[in-house]
Amino acid sequence: MARVVFGNHSAVRVPRADKDRIRRFYRDVLGCTIMREGDQKDDFRLGDNFYIAFLYEDEGVALDESGFSKAIYLELKAGDVEDMRRKIVAFGVTVLDVPDPHLYFQAPGGQVLRLVGINEDLSSYEGTEHGEQFVGSVFTVRPDGDTTPLQNQD
Repeated sequence: MARVVFGNHSAVRVPRADKDRIRRFYRDVLGCTIMREGDQKDDFRLGDNFYIAFLYEDEGVALDESGFSKAIYLELKAGDVEDMRRKIVAFGVTVLDVPDPHLYFQAPGGQVLRLVGINEDLSSYEGTEHGEQFVGSVFTVRPDGDTTPLQNQD
């Protein structure tokens, strides 16, 4: 059987109106390197070898924030989770209400991200029923504005 793994390149179609905010967040908060900046597309490097392109689309072409909250999330790993949490929240992202102890948020452009520790043991998420509680639910904005992790409700 052929072996398949995820690669280290990704692309996201985002609203053109979010371009400056996307650049500031990924560069200034997450520490990405802008490899190429353009009118239609920006290329960022996150860490040593993950590349993400942002394709800037006119209104109605890219998913809006509610569309992303119904799609997938990507996982970010940080060496100092609490420090990164503070930086992310201070930037003014939308914190989502997800029954999980990690920070889930929408980055500029609408992508949903989950913040975890680089050396955190996430084996309880692998091959278990964890995540089934999300089926049929939309991630919503935390109504209380609180940014502390929700307690695990498993």
